[in-house]
Amino acid sequence: MGPKLRENKWMGSKVEEFLAKEMKNPAFRMAFSEARARRIKRALAEGLRQLREGRGLSQAALAKRAKTTQAVVSRIENPGVPYLPSVEVLARLAVALGAHLEIALVPEIRTAA
Repeated sequence: MGPKLRENKWMGSKVEEFLAKEMKNPAFRMAFSEARARRIKRALAEGLRQLREGRGLSQAALAKRAKTTQAVVSRIENPGVPYLPSVEVLARLAVALGAHLEIALVPEIRTAA
């Protein structure tokens, strides 16, 4: 049997040490949180667009199926627009695309400092 893999490849790394130190700074914490939110928005935008196009649907056709507007679909698909829809809208879009919605809260791994 091979070596046991660590649950988090960054555990004990210089990156983890840097983050642990910097996260004590409220301004850094806020900037880090905002960057994470932008990554989530970008992933949502790209995922929705890819799934929609893969199903051969226009934004207008998807909007009609999901009982929303084409403008809402456009705002969600545009990673440069800081708009996040409600869970209800996301769930309707998922159903309209023949998909399901998954949302998770993942606890941060804390180390002793």
